[in-house]
Amino acid sequence: MAHSGQSFRSSKNKPSATQPYNKGSLASNGGETCNVKSRPEQKEDVDDCQSSLDWLEECGLDSCGLSLSHLFSHCSTTSSSPRGDGVCAQLEIDSETLADFEMQLYQATDLYHSRIRWLSQGSRKMFGTVKGSRLGVLVDTSDENCSEERLEDLQHNLLRLIEEQFSMKKVLHLMSFGTELSSLWTGPRDVTPLRLQEAQQWVLQLRPSGGCNLLHALKRAWSQAQLDSLLIILGSCPDQDPHNILSYMAQEVQDKVPSVHVVAYNTCSPVVIEIVKNIAEVTEGRYHLFSAVLGVVDSSSDLEPLWNEIKSARDVLHHIQSIRDMTASALSEISTDLDSLSLSDLKSDPDDGSAALCIQPPAPLPITSAEWLKSNGLKAKKLSLYQVLAPNVYSPKEGFVPILRKTVHSTVHEKAMVQFEWHDGTVKNVHVDLCLLRNYQKRLLEAEHVLEDRAAWLSSTGSRQIWGAVCEQQVQVLLDMSEMNSHSQLHIRHAVRLLLQEQLPNTHSFNVTAFGSDIKPWREQMAPPTRENLQDVWQWIQGLECEGGRNMLAAIQHAAQADSNSDSSLTRGVYLFTTGMPDQDPAAVSAYVSEICSSPGLRIHVSLFARESEPAWHPTTRYVTWAETAQVLRDLAHAGNGRFQWITDTGIVESDDVIALIGEMETAANYWQKCCELVDSLVQRSSNKTDAEEAQSQECCSPALCSEAWPQGHNKLPPPRPTRLSLGRTESKEGKRSPTWRPSSGKAVIPPAHPVDSWKSARPVNSAKQRKTKISHSVFYLEDGNLGAVFKTYLKPKCVQKYTSTTVKLPKQEDLCSTKQWLKLFGIRSLKLDLHKLVSGPECTHRKRLVRTVHKSVSAKYCAIFPSVQLNGSVRHLLVSPGKLKQYLIQTEKVLQRYAQRMQWLLSGSRRVFGCVLEMAVCVVLDVSGSMAPCLPELQKELASLVWDQLHANSVRFSMVAFAGEVRVWQAELVEASEERCKEAVEWLGHLSTHGGTSSLQALQAGCAFGDALGVYLITDGKFDCSCSLVLKEAERLTAGKPITIHTIAFNCQDSTAKRFLRNLAHKTGGRFHQAPSSTHTAAASELLSSSFSVGEDSVLPAFDGDDLRRLREEIEKLGTFQKQAKAFREIILAKNPEAV
Repeated sequence: MAHSGQSFRSSKNKPSATQPYNKGSLASNGGETCNVKSRPEQKEDVDDCQSSLDWLEECGLDSCGLSLSHLFSHCSTTSSSPRGDGVCAQLEIDSETLADFEMQLYQATDLYHSRIRWLSQGSRKMFGTVKGSRLGVLVDTSDENCSEERLEDLQHNLLRLIEEQFSMKKVLHLMSFGTELSSLWTGPRDVTPLRLQEAQQWVLQLRPSGGCNLLHALKRAWSQAQLDSLLIILGSCPDQDPHNILSYMAQEVQDKVPSVHVVAYNTCSPVVIEIVKNIAEVTEGRYHLFSAVLGVVDSSSDLEPLWNEIKSARDVLHHIQSIRDMTASALSEISTDLDSLSLSDLKSDPDDGSAALCIQPPAPLPITSAEWLKSNGLKAKKLSLYQVLAPNVYSPKEGFVPILRKTVHSTVHEKAMVQFEWHDGTVKNVHVDLCLLRNYQKRLLEAEHVLEDRAAWLSSTGSRQIWGAVCEQQVQVLLDMSEMNSHSQLHIRHAVRLLLQEQLPNTHSFNVTAFGSDIKPWREQMAPPTRENLQDVWQWIQGLECEGGRNMLAAIQHAAQADSNSDSSLTRGVYLFTTGMPDQDPAAVSAYVSEICSSPGLRIHVSLFARESEPAWHPTTRYVTWAETAQVLRDLAHAGNGRFQWITDTGIVESDDVIALIGEMETAANYWQKCCELVDSLVQRSSNKTDAEEAQSQECCSPALCSEAWPQGHNKLPPPRPTRLSLGRTESKEGKRSPTWRPSSGKAVIPPAHPVDSWKSARPVNSAKQRKTKISHSVFYLEDGNLGAVFKTYLKPKCVQKYTSTTVKLPKQEDLCSTKQWLKLFGIRSLKLDLHKLVSGPECTHRKRLVRTVHKSVSAKYCAIFPSVQLNGSVRHLLVSPGKLKQYLIQTEKVLQRYAQRMQWLLSGSRRVFGCVLEMAVCVVLDVSGSMAPCLPELQKELASLVWDQLHANSVRFSMVAFAGEVRVWQAELVEASEERCKEAVEWLGHLSTHGGTSSLQALQAGCAFGDALGVYLITDGKFDCSCSLVLKEAERLTAGKPITIHTIAFNCQDSTAKRFLRNLAHKTGGRFHQAPSSTHTAAASELLSSSFSVGEDSVLPAFDGDDLRRLREEIEKLGTFQKQAKAFREIILAKNPEAV
């Protein structure tokens, strides 16, 4: 970049004075300055309810004087000696003016992005900004728009719209249209708090009402003369022909009609979207397209002008960059007569070399989010759920009872406490204090708001979004000014300017170093952040040019040496701003950073700026993804005990500060959910206890009622009602034996009756079943001679098996393991989500026994109380609450989505063709016999993808063997998957050709000869020349006693016998069989998985032959079956007891 007094010039032949200037024909003269209009951020107080077009009339590029024409207006025209046939014309512009113009463009772009973010919040995201003070609203309540899946979200968003925007209106009229039209009021009403409450109740009462009679609704709405604006919320295709609707509206537009705002709500139908846009065009109104699936605004009359304005600003910035790119060529064209010019011919330079910085006053240094959480996190505020519950938690006791000769467990939790899974995986007994938990939830919510405020503070200013929070007292800033950043130079300057203005004034001292191939420090020593120093470093940065490579290691070494001479009592931080990977080996750079940062006091932070429109490049000119670049720089920052920041043109992609806060928020949300589960468990236990007591009160009446029901008389006393034992004792006193009563055993003794004291059996009953059903009571005589009874102990309600709705913990990243191993950790059985076990306990068994006295089978007495279902050929009772089943459905839906993510990962890249490579030492055995000729080009392409996608990415040691009539080995020993080796392997694969037979035995022997702990991947079509049994025996011999696993991959194999042989070969050695699914099956599975199985209720995944895909598909189908059964069980329970929870 040129200095402040440098001129930018471009000359073109000018045949006539009226010919327009070329876009590149700009120049600058150090003697000219410009007076750009006030900055756009000064106009943020514009009315929020106005449209973007109205807003841009005051804050657009034209109104702020920042358009391309205004840039030309700051140029002056000079003439020089003619060249050729035309006149040489030059445009000149001062470099200070150019820099100030550029800075104002960046500020305008930030303002437009802020406006877009504001329009994407709250109800504006779903419906846009609603104009007008007297508003009419038409809501589509057709069966499609108000279906069971969509109605709740629609009502929630409408309530938000009423609260945020309708409350600001003067007059309101609400109407809904389905097959018929319905309105809340007979006409428009003034907006009052009472009217808004009525509107909210009206929204909650919306129900599906047939079709979509839009035309009738429009006629009714336009008949209301008091309205000045109309909001149409459309979610389904109208019943009428769209041409008829548009024709009617075109006729009405000729008269004075309200301004129309049309919303396509949560619909992907191209017909509805086209109708919405056409209505807005015909009525000269506005439209808004919202997609709930993506959670973003697809298009909007408010957003499109802002994006166009941002595009125009970028075009102007591109022209400014073109001016600077032309500096070198323009200087070479300067006339040699420049030496003869006098100083009086040149205009004086301005006082300042560049636009002055708006430096903020110094403030206390902030701290990182990790340090902030130490004093403001959940643990610091003693808001950990385990800390709160610890005083009321008891471990279950277990001990050996000698008299029973077995180990027994305590059962206190079944009577008075709730079982709760502790953080160490053990189950504790918790006494739930509702008041304590309510207070804890309130404090947890307050802590959540504090965390959200911290996250908002981190993104409140531009410099913290780019650099993070600068927390050290001494700061070294390293700027990547390599040649590859020539297109990002404006972004780098903007980032540094924000840092100089907002955060560096808070430090003790600072320095800035630019690096490309060479190191260019601003000062040799640290300097205090005075206004003069900050302004001086800004002028120095403007003179930097992007050139050379990216010698990041040398820059870090220079910063470390400078820090070694500084005051050790001050904290030191290095902030590296780059756009790509270092020229050196990333592992070497990380190792050096880890070494110099081993001592406390020095931290190295990395900020990655990635332009979304440009790819990332490796120093070896190999294309790398932004994810790979971010991983290298993330490891570099963490090796230096620092933080990593990843930003793009549109905002933050990743920030360690924000990630730490999000993790704390997720922990708080998890605590909240567990707290709710504890409260629900207590409420459920209380309801079960109440139901049991009511059932017993109906079964066992009081002694007074029994005495009233007994007949009066003294000659023959009736037996007590509750037990047959009382009847036997009464008749024993009279010298008789009851013909219907039998003792429980031959040794049972009937004691004489006692008038008052409670009776006890002469010998305790040893049967565990009878001990459970024993009732404690007392029988006595009344004055009239009848018997009375007092019951002390009643039948206890049986323990119902409960589903413990703990949060399922699933990994976010994919593990390199087989599906069989993965399902051992995260399968249905491991996650305890087997629905059949939930309803298959002993309490759920349907009991039906033969009663000899009545000579028929009778069901247990509770069979009519609980609903019954057929499960695995037997009848089971549903003793689970609908609330527990709802929790079960939520957890299974989460697990099902994770299974879908795992399957999509298995179907992506080279894993679709070859499966997942698990071992760290691999030999690929490739069949290149004549039968493989038709598919060899495709196989070579897929093998190249395997080398880069799995072997190189996972640093696998590997070699390859190709076999036909003879065996060819690529490398005699396993080699590291470096870039050079991978390129050689791909080149070797490209030279392969098919010919001859299939010497499979020799190939397996060569593949298994690379050593132990080896994975052999055999890729073949299964057409072997030798006996299949011989191959199986040889494979078993080669792997016997050795950790060698043979995996088979069927490629271009349609023979079922060959597939069966390859599967047996893999399973014989503990390996896996894989066959790539067809493109049709892959597309069908991808569509079904990406739609979260919502394509159709009966849609199923296609069948897969490979072991990994087949096992995962079976688990998905099983979980889907459990989901359907759980939904059906919940409906049965609710139908039986609608008040159940």
